[in-house]
Amino acid sequence: MRILVITSCTSRKKYKSTNELQYEDFTSSDHLQQRTADLNDFKATAAEMYSGQQHLYLMDGLKQLRETYGQTVADLNIISAGYGLLCENDVIVPYNVTFQKLKKSEILERSEKLQIHKHVETSIADYELVIFLLGKGYVQTLKLPFQNADSVTQIFLLGNTHRKLIPNTYNAHFVAAGSDLARQLGVMGVALKGFVFKKLCEAACRDGFQVFEDVKNDPQRLIEIVLQDK
Repeated sequence: MRILVITSCTSRKKYKSTNELQYEDFTSSDHLQQRTADLNDFKATAAEMYSGQQHLYLMDGLKQLRETYGQTVADLNIISAGYGLLCENDVIVPYNVTFQKLKKSEILERSEKLQIHKHVETSIADYELVIFLLGKGYVQTLKLPFQNADSVTQIFLLGNTHRKLIPNTYNAHFVAAGSDLARQLGVMGVALKGFVFKKLCEAACRDGFQVFEDVKNDPQRLIEIVLQDK
């Protein structure tokens, strides 16, 4: 079974520059190339660049999973408010662009410009299980549902107040991951989704890869699994 994790970018990054990219730097490919060259000393892969707690937890989980089952067991994509959909090995430079504080109409407008729905829909088609570790604004960029992903089990970790963002389709599953779960696990809410994924990876490394098969067949078991050894 092929697994894909889709997470969000974080404001905290490995490198900080006073000259970091801004919204206007993404207006044209030529301008972006020029500005990227200015920041050449600060470039890193997307996997390395983000340093928010959610990202660090999920990367730790991925590392353990890959060490146990091989490097190709799971892939990572990152939705960036600047770059759009990134693969983990895409090289980027520091930027200050976010979906936070944007109105829904503005989020959807930027999503359309970055073609996030199209790129995510194309990306997930190659996988059997996709786990989304996204907040409200990033889920809105997806413009759900996906029309060409009938064979893909999609799991969305979200707080209860955002349940309605997930369409009522047989292969899209809402799994409650809000403040109650954060308290149970003793982790800050901003890091919760990454921490949950890490715990899921630890369970799979300890109990066997069947853990992911179980979650694919019954997505609600995910929380039960991560709470077993809290």
